[in-house]
Amino acid sequence: MTTVRKTEPILYEILRHRLQSATEEAAVTMKRVSGSPVATEIGDLNVSIMDRNGDCVLLGQYSIAKGTTLSMVVKDILEHYGDNPGIREGDGFICNDPYVGVMHQNDVALVLPYFRNGELLAWVGAEIHQIDVGGPTPGQVQLGAKDIYGEAPLMPPMKILADGRLLGDVERSYLRKSRVPELVALDLRAKLAACHSLLQNVGQIGEQLGNEGLLNFFDDILGDAEQLIRAKLRDIPNGTWHARAYMEFEDEYYPVVVALTKQGEKLKFDFAGTAKQAPATINMTFPSLGAHLCGSVVTTLCWDIPWTTGGIARVLEIQAEEGTLVRPAFPAGVSKSTTSIGLLLGSIVRLVLSKMLLASGKHADRAMAGWPGSKAQEELHGIDQYGRPFGADILDGMAGGGGARTHKDGIDTGGLGGSPKVGIANVEDYELQYPMLYLYRRQLPDSGGAGIFRGGNGIDRMYVVHGQTEIEDVVLHSVGSKVPATAGLAGGHPSATNQFMIKRATDIGERLARGALPGQFEEVPGDVERHAAMSRTKLSSGDLYRSISNGGGGYGDPLHREPARVLDDLANGRVSAETAERIYGVAVAGGAVDAAATNRLRAERFRARLAEA
Repeated sequence: MTTVRKTEPILYEILRHRLQSATEEAAVTMKRVSGSPVATEIGDLNVSIMDRNGDCVLLGQYSIAKGTTLSMVVKDILEHYGDNPGIREGDGFICNDPYVGVMHQNDVALVLPYFRNGELLAWVGAEIHQIDVGGPTPGQVQLGAKDIYGEAPLMPPMKILADGRLLGDVERSYLRKSRVPELVALDLRAKLAACHSLLQNVGQIGEQLGNEGLLNFFDDILGDAEQLIRAKLRDIPNGTWHARAYMEFEDEYYPVVVALTKQGEKLKFDFAGTAKQAPATINMTFPSLGAHLCGSVVTTLCWDIPWTTGGIARVLEIQAEEGTLVRPAFPAGVSKSTTSIGLLLGSIVRLVLSKMLLASGKHADRAMAGWPGSKAQEELHGIDQYGRPFGADILDGMAGGGGARTHKDGIDTGGLGGSPKVGIANVEDYELQYPMLYLYRRQLPDSGGAGIFRGGNGIDRMYVVHGQTEIEDVVLHSVGSKVPATAGLAGGHPSATNQFMIKRATDIGERLARGALPGQFEEVPGDVERHAAMSRTKLSSGDLYRSISNGGGGYGDPLHREPARVLDDLANGRVSAETAERIYGVAVAGGAVDAAATNRLRAERFRARLAEA
């Protein structure tokens, strides 16, 4: 496919980079206005610039799926609201309906149209994960829900802005549902500020190019991305590759299966074999599936291509049976889709794309083992140390661990695969805002998968209630607690699992009072209370809470890892002595590798494998 750009080449490059910078400016604006650590510290958000049809032209580099879902919201508005209530300059629409576009109810989108001389030319949008938007359970995970009616209430696109002013009745209805309305109101204004920043920048280019010139410019960006991804696919042999993962929910296991077929200049993702839909919480709607796929494709294949998901989507075909986890029939619930099947699916899609790259020859060095397919997370609600009601998403698990590459170890606490600029909050920020005190937060040895190159390690943290007697509502949620959610590549091992542990009524207060700071969970006596992947509890003074989040997958057979690398990992606390010997077959004596003993160990391991086979 060949297209001719309508925008002069040098001007095109200048304006495209300027517009990409505008997305970062808008995202930073949103972070500065928001009062929620979810936005200010972590960046669980994104922005998007779309053409007049709602196709994503450019988006920010935060949560790619969030930026892509904004496109679906716009397309729904164009389909349903052209006549009533109408789409006019100065309007804005809010939406949290996953069956329209967003990933789950706590991801609230705001989109605004851009008009010039009375003509609709573009759309801009912003989205933040909200701490609470209502429902029986505080936060996002509606434990015990049997369908979407037992989860947070839905808002299909609603006009919340007219003539540039927020509509008081709509905003009041929106905020009334939340347990933290002041925070949600501030986030709404943060999104509005981000959209105004985008409108200003798009408007300046519109004034420079004129209506037709701006439309042509957007078409050029979309066409460029499509041409570049098609050219890359022509470099890759045709074939089919497979990946599979398992998700636990209410004592059952749900397989998630994908087959990727590359044929010519097209990629087809077929989810045949994926489990039937669950009653609630862990399903993913079909629009969200498309957004996750685009996010995984751009972060895996488009290292040298602008992240224009509207153009990239033109080479993608998705097949999924209705009534399954990845295309549930309404009213299946989806409140935990982001932190359950969303992460899991993103991880296996990037893995199957890496299998394709590994077979390509030319791009084999770009293949990576799985990035985190899950994380441990908790949501806290109660009265803070200042006597005020509070709600918090503790998102330390987003530190993740990078998947191993074909030539290098994965990055320790490297983040999540589809969210390049998402981070984690400072410990001090959490402690300032919420009634908690961290005893430690650090990288966890052995949490990344073993291999010739190992996966990056995930995070281990421990904290107590501080400045308050109790945090009355604590929702713990994860997947990958019984079956590792992050796979290895080419014989590499999977990551560790995620775990939640509590010791009740310990002597931690007395220890801290005398200046003793425990460095290990095991140092403090008490019975360990282990929680399932989804659990609701409370934390009181004297309770010791610990959670573990997995890392990335490994690449290649760990028995072929250079012993010197294992020794270095051992010296720096990245792997344990037990793993060095049992998994890597490396014997260490006197701070050095015992070559003879290592050769014997590895030979024994190979013989044992043959015997088992």
